Amino acid sequence: MLSSEVWSQYFDSGCHPAFTSETRFETHGKLSADSGVTRFLPHVFGDPQSAISNQDTRSLFDYHQATKHTYHSVRAKAHALDWSNQPVPFRTYEGAPVTLLSPQPGFPNTGTFEAMGALGGGTGGAAENDSEDREPIRLDAKCLSRLLWHSMAISAWKKVPGAGDRYSLRVNPSSGNLHPTETYLALTGFTGLDDGLYHYRADRHALELRSRGAWTQHMAQALLIPWAAKPSLIIGLTSIFWREAWKYRDRAYRYSCHDLGHAMMSLLLAARALGLPGGAITHFSDSRLTSALGLTGSDEAPMIFLVFGPKIPAGQVSGLSREIFAGVPNELSQEEVPYELLLRIHRSTILADPVGLPPNTSSANATIADRQPILPDLSRSPARDTSLAAIARRRRSALDFDARTTPMERSELEQLLDFATRDWLADWRGNFGGEITTAGKGADFVSLYLYVHRVRGCDPGVYRWDSYSQKLELLHSGNVQRVAAYLSLEQTLAGNACFTVSMVAELAKAARIFGNRGYRYVHFEAGAIGQRLYLGSEALGWNATGIGAFYDDDVHRYLGFLEEADGSVSSTLDAAERATLVQLGSPTNRLAPPQHKDSMELALSFSGGSDDQLSGKKQPRENNLGAAPTEDSRQLPQQVIYHFAVGRAIADPRLEA
Repeated sequence: MLSSEVWSQYFDSGCHPAFTSETRFETHGKLSADSGVTRFLPHVFGDPQSAISNQDTRSLFDYHQATKHTYHSVRAKAHALDWSNQPVPFRTYEGAPVTLLSPQPGFPNTGTFEAMGALGGGTGGAAENDSEDREPIRLDAKCLSRLLWHSMAISAWKKVPGAGDRYSLRVNPSSGNLHPTETYLALTGFTGLDDGLYHYRADRHALELRSRGAWTQHMAQALLIPWAAKPSLIIGLTSIFWREAWKYRDRAYRYSCHDLGHAMMSLLLAARALGLPGGAITHFSDSRLTSALGLTGSDEAPMIFLVFGPKIPAGQVSGLSREIFAGVPNELSQEEVPYELLLRIHRSTILADPVGLPPNTSSANATIADRQPILPDLSRSPARDTSLAAIARRRRSALDFDARTTPMERSELEQLLDFATRDWLADWRGNFGGEITTAGKGADFVSLYLYVHRVRGCDPGVYRWDSYSQKLELLHSGNVQRVAAYLSLEQTLAGNACFTVSMVAELAKAARIFGNRGYRYVHFEAGAIGQRLYLGSEALGWNATGIGAFYDDDVHRYLGFLEEADGSVSSTLDAAERATLVQLGSPTNRLAPPQHKDSMELALSFSGGSDDQLSGKKQPRENNLGAAPTEDSRQLPQQVIYHFAVGRAIADPRLEA
């Protein structure tokens, strides 16, 4: 059995505090002007091959294969964290003018599911924001405060037991609570604020003015989106990969992209509730936008841009000043460690300048559309809902789940899955600023496979969610709690939950359409689904957590994408059981309340079932994606990229009241 110190390096379920780093920074790092720290990201753009390697999709599959977890790799590749070199979780620009935003600024009484249902431009509660009867949205500092307070701000604090140190949680989740995502805002026409480019400081809930002028126009030009030449707001999301790589090394690129998907959806939902419809632009020239944001030579990479209306009224556009950027960015660590696989995959996803329109994705859902030509009615209101204002700030990543809780209702499960997979706007999905797909809906590249444990009206087993027919398809009946826990890197929360999800992406299809750039997009999509599962679960009175670590090929093998071999799920699961690593029914966090007798008996009952019932060794799952199982996992066209779990969370004693 591995020591708790070793496991703490590998159990990385989203913002899972039982096994993640204790982020203790409350101060800021040294300024770059005073530091000799080495940054490796700028070298990516210095490589002459970086902008022409996107179509060589071997890079995508090589990286994904090299960063897979296996039962043996996590035991052989453990590493010790250098706590003295932990990156600062907040970026600051010393010398830039600061505008403090009002905390607790209020928010419209829009339901969580209503906002989700309105993202795709259909009818629903949040669509009332666009009605003629509604007063036009007032663009001012309070509007921005509301937007950021309910999407990107600090939401709570925790204390480290016995040490007294505090660390923050945020509205948007992050793997390891490391937060690689930074937020920039180009504003025009906001009362009380100069037109310009700003950086959001989450630690102070404030805006740092980096440059004055008509930056929404400038950004629209850099993004090559003439159809949005005069938006009032463009938000740029960047990623500091080093923040994640400090702990998760080369696999950190996956987690950084997950986090971007969560942050993107967090902002889109808050903006939609405020009456600011918008969508995501991700197909752009990396070098052009790096320069446009003033990040040349920086440790940040531009990844997503969110474009919002309404358009700027005539005569309200100020002139664009010279690109002079105020403020010196703080250094995050004394030393940055290069992770070549991570830098290589990012290099391979870079698009050359200039870029054209995104490839047409109208055929991406063709097979699904043929199977289900009549789309379901997506205009119906949710059966239950709760205000997004409260839910967004209340969301937490669960430590573990209580296996003794009352089961979830099937209607709740189906409502969660329905709204988590509703349509939303993004250029790579083919429904924002470009062609509409023939299926009448943005292209989806991620499918959900469920391990159902405790859902009333649902037999325990493995299911696939068909987002077009809005139905659960049963693939295997049986108790799969132990399997779900094992596949999720032996984290018991995946078995103690009401259900756990494997998000499986069509990597081959994304690579064929977008090249290596598609690797970003499938992870963005998974994060966007995960954010809605988080918020939807909270709105229905449940809790959730993202799980970034799992045994990749064991998931493929169990779901039937790989042929069974000597290294089957059954044998590794049995080995894990003998090492007492998968002990269901007992919270994994040592700070959790003491065990109850019935919970311990439940744990013992889960570890003693027959293999064919629990592991599926004699009943392999049918591959429902249409591809024949293969023995070469590198060549799998569909591969798992994210796990998620929903249930009733145990209490976290570290949370401050």
